[in-house]
Amino acid sequence: MSDQPHVLLICCDHLRADWCGYNGHPVVMTPQIDKIANNGMNFQSAFCECPVCVPARRILMTGRHTYAIHMNDNYDLQPFPEGPKLAEVMTRAGYQTFAAGKLHVHPQRNRIGFEEVQLNEEGRKQGGLLYDDYEAFLNDHGYGHLSYTHGLGNNQYGLRISPLPEPFTTTHWTAQRAMEFIERRDPTRPFFLYVSFDKPHPPITPPLEYYELYRDAMMPQPAWGNWLDHKTPARIKYMRLANNFADWQQHPLMIQQSLRGFAALITHIDSMIGNLIGTLREHTLFENTIIIFISDHGDQLFDHGNLAKGDFLRGATNIPFVVCPSANWVKRHDFHPGQVNRTTPVGLIDVMPTILDMCDITIPDSVEGQSVAPLLLDKQAPFREVSYGNCNIVYGLSDGHMKYMWFSDDNYEFLFDLHNDPSDSHDLADDPAWQNTLDACRQRLIDWLQQNNDVHVEQGKLKPIPRDWQLELGQAHNLWNNRGRH
Repeated sequence: MSDQPHVLLICCDHLRADWCGYNGHPVVMTPQIDKIANNGMNFQSAFCECPVCVPARRILMTGRHTYAIHMNDNYDLQPFPEGPKLAEVMTRAGYQTFAAGKLHVHPQRNRIGFEEVQLNEEGRKQGGLLYDDYEAFLNDHGYGHLSYTHGLGNNQYGLRISPLPEPFTTTHWTAQRAMEFIERRDPTRPFFLYVSFDKPHPPITPPLEYYELYRDAMMPQPAWGNWLDHKTPARIKYMRLANNFADWQQHPLMIQQSLRGFAALITHIDSMIGNLIGTLREHTLFENTIIIFISDHGDQLFDHGNLAKGDFLRGATNIPFVVCPSANWVKRHDFHPGQVNRTTPVGLIDVMPTILDMCDITIPDSVEGQSVAPLLLDKQAPFREVSYGNCNIVYGLSDGHMKYMWFSDDNYEFLFDLHNDPSDSHDLADDPAWQNTLDACRQRLIDWLQQNNDVHVEQGKLKPIPRDWQLELGQAHNLWNNRGRH
């Protein structure tokens, strides 16, 4: 097995592509992640097919779309029977498989094919779980009582400094468990190591030493679309109420503090990735390790007066997607490091087939994604023209040049030029000059919905289905937290 490459799959939670240094963010510092990108290929038009945690991670682990996994929203208690899953296939191929951090599956102790899991469930208690491995670690060291004393909910914005010392944060713990696996691994087998950080997902609670890096930084102002005055979807109005956006508007310093804290969480992850790669080097494993860096989805971070995720605007759906082949793989192929692929609409659905392809493992017939490995060698290699997405009432598609989005409740269509308008600030759907492009995108979505027997198409046309968002109760619905049983 000495020629078989090792695989390190790093996944963040809520990390949008444009908040990485290698993608040009003017403030956020990600030197270690930048090195991974500079030695691999950066897919700048990566598109999350369902930008909320649970379905995004199922897509990642199965290579199948929302219709195949029977999920297009965060249904935490839905079992995870779909297979074969990535870790199952890797284990059967002889790999030693280990996951550290967040899985977000049900039942919560379902290992989804990994031989071993060190689990962080962010305080969720479902189906008999009394405590996860991270909580057990805190309890063993006398810090269990401090873990949630910052007082913020798991989907709440604002800034609080972590009440835990840095070595006891989830980010440090996740990386440490991964490094311990490398230290203790079976040297006779290749490994597949999945490192799943739960940050920068709110609560925004960075360690003090990382927040200090940004205390005086001026973060770029959030984007504000020209379409908001006349075409604000009800879903965005609801998200504003649920996240108290009116209050945020009155306190711009609080917005700046949130953004600074978000940046600090990212740099904390970056530092831990540096430690992880250092461990690979110490064990002479780095030269033969394929590294893939992704996120499950992004975060709106106040763009267009919006927060969190769940639609196909840039903040939520444009995810980091970097493939860094091993040095040994590079020697056998004509690959030039540091390439940028600006237009191919890759997605989470493509991670599983890419890993299996680069490891010379047969890709199961159930997989709907495509390997991006051929694109590492030839940017003109055949690949699908369009990636599709569905998240609850919102549908989207992207060809890497244009993006189309449809809110099926309001029957609002949006069309954005990804390269001339990367912030989704100028909607082209009502511009007569773009009517042909709009019609073509709409027809593509109709064809996809028909192929999957979606109820939102009828007699060859999109069929809107109204929804009562109960906006008058939007703020009343926002008092919740992941902690405890539900």
